[in-house]
Amino acid sequence: MNTSKRASARRWGPAAIGLTAAAGLVLSGCAAAGGGGSGDADEIVIGFALSQSGNMAPFDVEPGNAALLRVEEINENGGIDGTEIRTVVKDVQSSTETMGVVTSELIAEGADLIVTPCDFDLSAPGAIAAQGAGIPAISICAGDPKTADRTTLGDHVFTANAGSDVEGATGASWAFDQDWTSAYLLQDESIEYTKSTGVYFQAAFEELGGEVVGTSSFPGGDSVDIGAQISDIRANAADLDFIYVASWNPAGATAVKQIRDSGIDLPIVTPAAVDGQLLIDIAGNVSDVYYTAFTCYVYCSGADSEGPQEFVDAYQAKYDAEPSSGYALHGYNLMLMLEQALAETASFEPEPIYETIQAGIAVETPIGELQYFNETCNKIIDFPFSILELSGGEVEFVTQHTAALIPDTGDGNACATQ
Repeated sequence: MNTSKRASARRWGPAAIGLTAAAGLVLSGCAAAGGGGSGDADEIVIGFALSQSGNMAPFDVEPGNAALLRVEEINENGGIDGTEIRTVVKDVQSSTETMGVVTSELIAEGADLIVTPCDFDLSAPGAIAAQGAGIPAISICAGDPKTADRTTLGDHVFTANAGSDVEGATGASWAFDQDWTSAYLLQDESIEYTKSTGVYFQAAFEELGGEVVGTSSFPGGDSVDIGAQISDIRANAADLDFIYVASWNPAGATAVKQIRDSGIDLPIVTPAAVDGQLLIDIAGNVSDVYYTAFTCYVYCSGADSEGPQEFVDAYQAKYDAEPSSGYALHGYNLMLMLEQALAETASFEPEPIYETIQAGIAVETPIGELQYFNETCNKIIDFPFSILELSGGEVEFVTQHTAALIPDTGDGNACATQ
């Protein structure tokens, strides 16, 4: 920890992103850049409690790697007013029990801030522990809005994502703009993210004037069989304009494939958790599939991608692989935000850091300016999603779209607006 304060924040840009030296912090070990607590007064300690194994690893590893990439760039560029960031990285193994243990270890080792997994369910035990210790906890990309409402897990808990409320509402808003007024909701019940995405999709679509003609659910997971649900979709097909699949990969991509294999050719809309190379690999040569994504790069064409491509180049130079989904950017953008917050905070102790970030931070990122947090909402505000289309097995940029509204579903979501 350190009580010094830097005068001004660095902005993202090509000069900063080019600082990618060879070996560095990789999210494959139990710890990075040494162990121990923050007894050294000349460092800022950030603990990363992420899944390097298990079913959440595809959503944690790349954002974690991207965050560590930015930490290395910050340190190579002089740190924060000469103070370096030290990271402690531990594998929570996609386990809520391990998550609680790892967070307690990071607290004991003197973490000034803790980064938690890309999921509400998995982050919750660690976030609660951090809240109890008065340490800010930021999920690297959890979508469920309960992560950000300041009451469910606590006011020291944040997410570096826009949220499944915004994802569901954006999908509904964009579909309604296509004059698609009748939908079928196929609901994955496996995690809070998918459940809230479906709730907010339906509420927004109906508030806009659309009708959800039918709905059915499935358990998600790695072994998906939606034969019964497909039969119900087929029975309602004459009254449908499109299907909304509220799911995450691999279940979401598998559901898309099974719908198309059954001969149903209605447009399909999905949230961001179906984005990525895995969708192409699983669903194959399908068309008329649309989804809300964080950016268009690598496997996607048709967008102005100068900023995202610079990030991709730096990531590839560091890890010898391109990002496989847009989720990777969340980790990099998170550290851009924290770099600016640390430059503005009164000291590098947990409480001053919390006070700075909870007041809100606007920061330039590879995808433009993002507003992190405000007085009532601990997540990204007014995020414009990219609408991507999977057509003939290739992904193309369609447009950017901001939700027409975020409905009040009665769940106490302080981030919702009318």
